[in-house]
Amino acid sequence: MAEKQKTPIGPVGNALMHNIKRIREGQRLTFVKLSEELTEIGRPIPVLGLRRIERGERRVDAEELLALAYVLGVQPVDLLVPPELDDEASYSIAPTVHVTAGAARDWISGVGFLPSTDVADMARALQWMPKSRQSLVATRWVQQTNQALGKEQGMPGWESDG
Repeated sequence: MAEKQKTPIGPVGNALMHNIKRIREGQRLTFVKLSEELTEIGRPIPVLGLRRIERGERRVDAEELLALAYVLGVQPVDLLVPPELDDEASYSIAPTVHVTAGAARDWISGVGFLPSTDVADMARALQWMPKSRQSLVATRWVQQTNQALGKEQGMPGWESDG
């Protein structure tokens, strides 16, 4: 029987493993202490598992991502995107999908869309999000789309105030 090939860890997984290590070491947390704190909140990851995560030998599932962010005291987005990337730097969210780091941060944080001027994309995303977020996100999308269209068409007055 042929051995099943694992999909290699991509840029998001690499960012995750480096950010976990950077933050853990910056907080002077040992693997043992981090493992204990994860166990205390009901999402245990053994010391060996944490070591393997930081070496890129083990993936992190969604529940573990949120538990790690909680225990480390950071936003999940800050585990997924490298901090050294400025908002205009390119970031790959999938092998063939590249956006700016700022757009990725907004999208992961739930306050923005990935760059698109397609109203159907926006409508589909809005359909599945909580109503309490729809207005904020739709307003941001319209502002970003207008700004992007204005820049592409060289229209005065579309520049950002920020």
